[in-house]
Amino acid sequence: MLFSNAQIKRLNRSCPMLAGVQVGTKFERLEKGDLSEVAISDVGINFPIFITFEVGADATGNGLKIFDADAPFKFEIVDVVVQGRPGAAGGGSMTISDGTTDITDAIACIADKAITRAGTIDDAKATIDKGGTLDVTAAQAADRALITLIAVKV
Repeated sequence: MLFSNAQIKRLNRSCPMLAGVQVGTKFERLEKGDLSEVAISDVGINFPIFITFEVGADATGNGLKIFDADAPFKFEIVDVVVQGRPGAAGGGSMTISDGTTDITDAIACIADKAITRAGTIDDAKATIDKGGTLDVTAAQAADRALITLIAVKV
């Protein structure tokens, strides 16, 4: 448990700016896995969401779906981290798309344990709607990686 009941009550009444927002209750729900209130837009507070996806098979061609017309909520991708896994081909790369258009540039996937990040994220495409699609496409059939998307709920 991140917060005790007493701490939750204290957070709920602690800041006049947050009056009525019940920030302690929102933290409690978040801790229990309820992402419905992950943003506290009333006061500009938003929590990062980490979406992790293992590319353990050939992701060339049509790619592998992270969400296939079933994204659970609307979110904006703000960063992408690729960690090479055993079998990652030298010179390989991964690209994140919305199913039709690339969101990121090609992200290097060069070797097991190597960490790389998206060099660019197209801000016009980085927001995925609830029920939207998100996939990853590899340049080479042998590319293997753990993909971590860092996003915020919008």
